[in-house]
This record gives sequence, C-alpha cells and structure tokens, in this order.
Amino acid sequence: MEIMQPVAVERDDMGYWTHPDYFEPANGNEFGVPGEFDAWLEAQGLECSILSLESDNDELAEQYADGELDGDVTTWSPSQPAGEGWFIGSIHDTEDGPYCIWFRKTGSAS
Repeated sequence: MEIMQPVAVERDDMGYWTHPDYFEPANGNEFGVPGEFDAWLEAQGLECSILSLESDNDELAEQYADGELDGDVTTWSPSQPAGEGWFIGSIHDTEDGPYCIWFRKTGSAS
C-alpha cells in the first residue's frame, strides 16, 4: 500500500480531481463498507476533514443548485481547515453536491 503524500492538484475542466493514492474500496466495490475508510485513514496515518461546497461558499452553492454552473466548480477554491499540514485528497461531486476531502498526517501510519 502506498502511503499518501501531498501532490500537485491538477483539476479537470470541470474543477474535479482525486489524488492518485486516494482510498479504493476492497473487492472493486464502488463504496467502502462501514469502517473501511476509517481503517484506511489509520493505516495511512491521516486525519480527514470533509468540506461541502454548500457549507463553504453560499454564492457558488446557490449557482450550482440552480444549474447555472452546469456542474462546473472550477471557480471554487475550497477553504483549508484550521491548522497546518492539510492537503487535498479529492474534489468530487456527490448526490448532495460537490465536496472537498482534506487530509493531513497524524504521524501514526500503521
């Protein structure tokens, strides 16, 4: 297993991006089983902060919800959580709108 390190974020033409070493569910499943992501975080020695577009930028969230952006979030610059060492793991769309997943090292990789 690769230990995730910060890398340059290269967003696609719609503003999305996922770290090349981001969590992948076991057995080719689309989603992890309960506890699987948390176990991966622990093995990676990472903590996670999840940020939605809706909670980060009211104006963009409203435009996104109204369909004005046509799914394009290139103008969203996700706010970094408080503290040092955070890096982006993913900017992706969900049923509930766009999210940014931030990570930082805890110093306890297994």
